[in-house]
Amino acid sequence: MKKLTFIAILIPLLVSCGSASPSMPDRDYTRTHPAPKAFDPNRTQYTCATWTPPSDTDAEAEQWYRAATLLHAQKWRRTAQELQDMVILYEAAASRGHYRAINNLYLLYTGTQGAMGDLFDQRPDRARKWLHYGLEKDWAIAYYWLFDSLYDGHAGYYDPKLGLAYLQKAVELGVPLAQYELARIYNIKLKDSKTARVLLECAAKQGFSAAMDELSTFKWIDGKLNESLLLMHNAVRYGGEKGGESALLLTDVFGESKGFMQEFSAIPADPVRIAAYHELYVALQGTDTTSGNIFYTFPRLDEVLPLPPAKTNWKGIYSAMSKEDAAFYQNPPDTAALAADILKRGIVKKEEVYWSPRPPEPPEDHGL
Repeated sequence: MKKLTFIAILIPLLVSCGSASPSMPDRDYTRTHPAPKAFDPNRTQYTCATWTPPSDTDAEAEQWYRAATLLHAQKWRRTAQELQDMVILYEAAASRGHYRAINNLYLLYTGTQGAMGDLFDQRPDRARKWLHYGLEKDWAIAYYWLFDSLYDGHAGYYDPKLGLAYLQKAVELGVPLAQYELARIYNIKLKDSKTARVLLECAAKQGFSAAMDELSTFKWIDGKLNESLLLMHNAVRYGGEKGGESALLLTDVFGESKGFMQEFSAIPADPVRIAAYHELYVALQGTDTTSGNIFYTFPRLDEVLPLPPAKTNWKGIYSAMSKEDAAFYQNPPDTAALAADILKRGIVKKEEVYWSPRPPEPPEDHGL
């Protein structure tokens, strides 16, 4: 099952107080805690629970986390040293209980973000450490991580049936990523699009752009074009990969020919909106030669690029960001210097977090 790559950027996640333990006992959580109720594939009724992420009080940890995301966003264009700096920055933030850093480390170490490419092996030991840390804190999102581990065999766990029970628990606790993931299971595996829509609605209400993007397609198929248009626009606001995809679709919606969006033929062509949504698409997804940044969000989008009939006041992507984000991204920190300072201060130990490259594959022997 393909996992999402961008939970940490889709909603305004916060961070927890306290300090993370430098080492977590190597134990089996599923053997020391009672299992949640089993997943029922015939269940069709869900209440849209909402969650409150852990709170953030450590400004330095937030600085390290945000610096790490600058490197994270570069994807395959990162050098091996930049990937190492990213891990150091995330680990330093995680050592102070930074929620989003821990989330991203779990995803990186299990390989579900494609972070390593062909250069680095997974780190199940580190994934297990942070999985257990979240479970000890009783973070709702940690039950999603446990589902991921049990379902796909990460961090030393494997029990798909039990994994689905923990996914259901995370849904009932209001985790939007879990709501989205379970919606996909209902739609793809169980062929129940009605229940899938209910769960997508739940996740979309919490600002989850991937859910908005998929739900907009359902609305579009149903002929509810105004609702579909609003969902695509709001998906862009909350960023992420799917926010970028929605931005690209909106360039067709406001285009002359409409491309794949012929159902929106009644909407007049608008060159300003075409250019603006294309700029947003490139900002999030990048081009063949430049990286985008799926960590971007655009909370001021309605102020500068409202949907018609309101007039636009577009002045580029930074005009749609919060003022704090615009300042940060236009004057980014020196990530290498921050990582070096973390090691110098002993906040993390290089030998604990160093991610050794995978040895090159031997050449194929085709014989004589």
